[in-house]
Amino acid sequence: MSGALSAPPAGGRSARTGGSARFAAPRSPEGSERGTGYKRRKPNLCWSSGDPVIGGKLERKAFEILKENSATVLEVVRKFEEVVRAYFKEWDLEKAEKLGRELSALETKADRGRRDFVALLGKGAFLPAFRGDLAWLAERLDRVADTAEGAMRTMLLRESLIKELKTLSKRNRKIAEWKDKFVTMARLITQTVEMLSNSVRALERNVDEATRMARIVDDLEHEVDLVEQSMVEELYEMERLFRPLSVIQLAEIIRRMGNIADRAEDMSDSIIILALTLTT
Repeated sequence: MSGALSAPPAGGRSARTGGSARFAAPRSPEGSERGTGYKRRKPNLCWSSGDPVIGGKLERKAFEILKENSATVLEVVRKFEEVVRAYFKEWDLEKAEKLGRELSALETKADRGRRDFVALLGKGAFLPAFRGDLAWLAERLDRVADTAEGAMRTMLLRESLIKELKTLSKRNRKIAEWKDKFVTMARLITQTVEMLSNSVRALERNVDEATRMARIVDDLEHEVDLVEQSMVEELYEMERLFRPLSVIQLAEIIRRMGNIADRAEDMSDSIIILALTLTT
């Protein structure tokens, strides 16, 4: 497997017999090249988009951590969807709080994975020219989980909100239909992050596929934006039916939910930029 992002082994020679490591630095002018007809050449800085990307042992280990972390972030967002369902569909605050604690534990796991990935970059995984982009990729992935946790905490701030919503939903059909959009929005957010996780995994084998999936993330984020805008508009149309503090809290929950998809889009943009860097 050729390593487009891999740092070259000591001496600039490929670990594979008979070939040069992609992105390897040219051999030193000292030593065996003199008198042997060896000609120095510039390293190949481009690669075919269908080539496997990850080659070296340290690079493979680092990328496994990144893939695992993308799966953990997806677990965080799926857990957030469960919190939303328990809160806005089942009216079960105790269950929502329990799920919220599980979400926080997963977010901590994701944060630890980000640190482990960055630590391997510091130990020499990948070429120096790409380490900054990859570290930023890991940071943006972690922000998706951070944002989901923040939205969950905002939702669970006031016990009185769930009681108010439950009472108003029984009295007003429009409110009952409106609050169901929280579940719809949460599901769309999960789909967005699922596609993001798939894009991260595809980076290992085919950058074109990773880019295609990253663009789908952008499309899904736009769908989330439309739902968010619709919900906010309807909320302010009905604001006289709610307590003022509840209007503020509900608007903030909606905004923070939209931010989860926004952070996923930020991450997908980073994947596209990295792909352009690799193939230029």
